[in-house]
Amino acid sequence: MHRIWAKLLKGVLLAGILWLPPLWASGLPPAADLEQDGLRVQQERMPILIFFAAEDCPYCELVNGLYLDPMYHSGRYEGKVLFRVVQIDEITDLKDFDGRRTDHESFAEREGVDFTPVIRLYDHRGRELAPELFGYSAPDFYLGYLEQAIETARARLRGVARR
Repeated sequence: MHRIWAKLLKGVLLAGILWLPPLWASGLPPAADLEQDGLRVQQERMPILIFFAAEDCPYCELVNGLYLDPMYHSGRYEGKVLFRVVQIDEITDLKDFDGRRTDHESFAEREGVDFTPVIRLYDHRGRELAPELFGYSAPDFYLGYLEQAIETARARLRGVARR
């Protein structure tokens, strides 16, 4: 009898953990004007984190719900990194780093992103500052990889700023 209750409880908990709000409800800002964002991050010497996601991507939901959304809302990364989302399967208007008008889908294509989730950290000109996080295959280490990528990007910016 205890095994039945344990299995039931485990199923309920697992269902609760795996249900996460969709990206549109996350509160992460969508990329809209990367040229303007670039001016801001140049002034504040911080990277832009772009989360490339797709609407029907369960791994995107996990990465967003378990890592990015809590990081964004915690306040701990305020002034350290600027968060943006690019939905690779949406035709949402976007101004790229050079001020050209495009859309999310076209921007992702131009960046070579056709698989999600992908996280990239950019400088004010759209140059990558750290190795991208591609996919979601190591949940036990993902937060560490993400934090390391942010720190690598920030360190590169500090090095660039000294030159």
